[in-house]
This record gives sequence, C-alpha cells and structure tokens, in this order.
Amino acid sequence: MKWFKRKKSRTFEPIEVPPGNRSLAPPHGTPPVSAQLLAKLPGPLLERIFSFVCPHTQDETYESCEQSALEVGDTCMLCDLRDLAHCAQVSRKWRVHATKLLYHSIRIDAVHYCDLEDVLAERRKRRSHFNRNAEPEDTAQARLKLLSRTLGEDQGGFALKVQFLKTPYMTRETCKPDLARTVHVTPNLRYVDLPEGLFTDDPSCNTLKQEAQRRCPDLRKMCYMGGAERSLEMLMNGNIWTNLEVLELSKLNMDPTILRSVLGSLPHLRALKITDMKAFDDDLFRPSERLPPWPPLTELIFENTPNLTAEGLVAYLFRSDIQESLTTLSLTTTGVHPSTLHQILAVAPALQHLSITESVSTSFPANRNVQPLNSASLKIFHYEITSVTSANTYASVIASYYDYLRSSLLSGGLPRLNELYVRDSDFADSLIDLTLPPPPFGHSPSASQDRNPFHNQTSRPLSSNNPFLSPSPNSPQSLSPRSPHSPLTPLGLPSSLSVYSKGIEEMEWNFSRVQPPTLPGRRGSATAPRPVSSYGLENLRAWKDERGNVRKSVVVGNGFGGYLAVPVDDGGRPSSSAGEKGKKRGSSYDMFR
Repeated sequence: MKWFKRKKSRTFEPIEVPPGNRSLAPPHGTPPVSAQLLAKLPGPLLERIFSFVCPHTQDETYESCEQSALEVGDTCMLCDLRDLAHCAQVSRKWRVHATKLLYHSIRIDAVHYCDLEDVLAERRKRRSHFNRNAEPEDTAQARLKLLSRTLGEDQGGFALKVQFLKTPYMTRETCKPDLARTVHVTPNLRYVDLPEGLFTDDPSCNTLKQEAQRRCPDLRKMCYMGGAERSLEMLMNGNIWTNLEVLELSKLNMDPTILRSVLGSLPHLRALKITDMKAFDDDLFRPSERLPPWPPLTELIFENTPNLTAEGLVAYLFRSDIQESLTTLSLTTTGVHPSTLHQILAVAPALQHLSITESVSTSFPANRNVQPLNSASLKIFHYEITSVTSANTYASVIASYYDYLRSSLLSGGLPRLNELYVRDSDFADSLIDLTLPPPPFGHSPSASQDRNPFHNQTSRPLSSNNPFLSPSPNSPQSLSPRSPHSPLTPLGLPSSLSVYSKGIEEMEWNFSRVQPPTLPGRRGSATAPRPVSSYGLENLRAWKDERGNVRKSVVVGNGFGGYLAVPVDDGGRPSSSAGEKGKKRGSSYDMFR
C-alpha cells in the first residue's frame, strides 16, 4: 500500500467556455463550435460522409463476393465496417443514418486485408483449456451466424434495409441453413450469393430455393444451369422474380420456343449471358406473331454458341428501341465470323463495347467485297483472333485478320475508339509503319522498307500483297485491292489509341499508346511503357538489380516523333549501345540485354 503515500500535485488548466454556451461544452475539450456544426448536419450529408468511411456499403453491383472484393482495391473492409459501427454509437441521430449504410450492402469477408489479421490469426490458434485439439474457428461462418441471429431478433427494422448480401464461396456452400434463415427475414433483397446447387436444382438446396422464391420476390439476378430447365420454365407464369434484370443460362437443353417465351416474359431484363448452348441459334431472334417480342437488352454475352451467326444478331437489331439500348456485345467461339462484324456495327449505333474471341483455320476472305469496320460510338474493342493450326502457319493465317483491322483503323472508321485489345504483339508498331508519309519518288515496296527506320524482323513491312492497306482512288471507304503502280495513299488514326497487345505465348497484356501525326507529312509516334502487371513493380525481379534497386532510364527523342528509354549508370549519364569498359555485372545496362 505504498502508493497511498505518493501524493503528487496535479494541476489541470481549466477550459474556458463562453457564458452562453456552458451547457454545450463537451467533456473532452472539443471546441463548442464544432459540436454545434455536427449537430446541425442534415441526414443526407451524414450518410455521404459515412459512405467514405466504409466504401463497400455503396456496392450495388450484381457481382459475387470474390469479384466485388477485387474492385474495392487495397482497403480493409472489416476495419472500415468497424469504424462505421463506432460512428453509429456516437448519438441517436448518427445511429439512424449509419445503420442505413451498415445493412444496405453486406459483404462477409473471411480475413482482414491489413496487418491486424496477423494478430488475430495468432489469437485463433490458442486452444481452449477444455479442448486443446479444437480446430480454429471459421470466421466467415461465425459472422454469418451472428448476422442471421441479429436480423432474426431484429427490433429496429434492420432486416428491411438489406438489399445486397455477399458471402465467400465456401461459406455459401457449407452454411446453407444459416443462409436460408437470413434470406427468410430479408424481403427486400435484390442480390444474394447462392450456392451452385441451387442453379442446378440440387435437392440439398430445396429449402433455400423455396425461401428465396417465397420471401424475396425482388431478386434482380439469377442463373440457370443444366438440370434446371423446369425451374426456368416457371418464369413464364409471372409468379416469381418478375423484376429480373440479369439472367445467365448455361448448358440448358430445352425447346427453343419455351426459351423464347421465358425471355419475352421478363420485361425488365437488360443483360443476358448464354454459355455452352447449341440450341441457341438464329431462329430465336426472328420476329414471330405467336411468341412475345424480345426485351431491349443492354448487354449480350455469348460463349460457345456455334449456331449463332451475324444474320441472327442483325435480325435482333431490327427494332429501333433495341438498336438504341444495346451497348455491350461479347462473342466468344460463336458462328459470327470476323468478316461479318461490319454487318452488326451497321445496325448497332449505340454499341460502345465489342468483344470477339475466335480461333480461325483459314485466312481472311479477301476475295469478297468486305466493308471496313465503321462505328461512331465504339469505345472499347477486343479483337482476339488466334489460330487453331500449328505454330508454323500461325503468322500466315492470322496476319490477314489484323490487316483488315488495321485498314479499318487507318481509314477513320472508328473515330471514338479509345482502347484496343489484340493478340498480335507487333500490332502497335505496324500502325506507325503504315502512317509513313509518301516518298517524293515512285513508290516501291523495297524502297519503303529501306527508308523505314523502324523496320525489323518482327514488325510487319509495308507490302503490296496486303489488299487492305489503302482505299482505292474512286471509293475512299472501300477495301478493293490496290494497284501495284498506284502511289501510297496517306492514312492515319483520327485520335490517340491505347493498344493492349499480347502474343500467343504471353500471359500479360503489354500497353502502348499510339499517337497520330500532329502535322501533315509528319510521322506518328508510339510510346510503350513497362508491361502491365497486377502485382506492381516492387514484386518484379526483372525491374531490379541484385541490390534491389529499380532500374533507371532517361527518355529521349528518337528523331522520328517518338521516344526511347535509354538506361543510365550510377553517375546518371546515358550509356551507349555498345557498352563501356569496366562495367560491372548486375548494372542497369545488363537488365536490357
């Protein structure tokens, strides 16, 4: 009890409070003016501030828990959720507005994406005194149980605020009873991560499916796979899920007329994804008096549907309301040939994102009068053409397809295109090669190669064998073969273009920005930064030396309108291409070799 004898005089400085505001003085010395301003903040402004405290509460996408976690970035959702819960404990007014965000969009994560996870993982390893062999607790499963209990015992209307519920894959596959109890008390639910067995009419998911059909009539996204044909047919009655906006169909085997009736009975449908369905053909798009009309969709995604051709899509885009609504079209392994893309673009004036992924075995049909690609609205274009033959004939088969794309770009048919994805590693360089100004003398292929300073073994030279290089004098937009005696017509890009290229054996996309020539008679330029990586430069050994230092370079002009990154030594002076004597192993120059 010696501490009783230790008496130290502690002096506290009094807080000066104006006489008229003594009742508003906070206990911890917060300025009274701030307290008054916080008390007068309106509710919508508070909710806006709380949305920055926990950003994931604004997630209203129909993506799964795994996909939505990638879009958030490097933030820790659980720590943000804890901070928002602390805000709800400040006052009654803050509690009302903070709980609107807490229970609007719920995402259950298994771990903390911060340093706190290391501390919590060590605590979970400690066994109980009664059972030292117990397994560590499944945190995601425990959080789902607590959420189900909180919403079940709800007295403040929290369950009515839940509209989005996202859970990890293993949690929704192993905790079906807890998920069914949660769905039972959330009638305003719009999206929920469901186990895959529910999409295939697995008997183990019957209870969860009945609860979703009876208690959640406002669901906006659903998926049907092989074995769920009868459940899909129930949508024609209009008794369940009439507000569906996104629908995914995969490996279904059913009558095409029934499928058309189901799709026509969903008036709010805006996105449709078809995967691995040979029964989906052009007849489903043809107008019919006996079947309901197609709803005007915004997104159409087809994967492995070989019986769908460009004629069927043109028939679907016959109506003007559909032409104005369709903005995204993705074609992967379908019957739509790249030479028929111009037919689809001609009847899709609002299309902004087009993707085609095909494996071809023959060259581009140059004997046909194929029109170039023309679209005044297209902004993102995935043109991924690969070969199904051996590697020896890869270049000869694929080159004609990219020549067709190159001619469409240089003719100005895609003026608003911003991003282009191709499976040709030399595509960006070839765009610069084809924008060379015409020589003052008669044109010949050999002279063009000699005067082209960027010509090498990998870039595609300017050749007269390509029928898509320049338009004919009579028709500027046609793709008729050019006469070998005609001069080279000056072509160019209408604006800058971001080109993402990837070779046949590459895993990541390489980024290059192609700039059009600024003045007539000048050459365009292409800047090629470092390869795009999702892990960052700090995890790439190729960009560092043995001591862990990032390589250094100086960007200088190359004399032709472009730029070139030249490595520098420790002194900061650019090194020559022939090297220098006495240069040590592991220097910045060796990393370019």
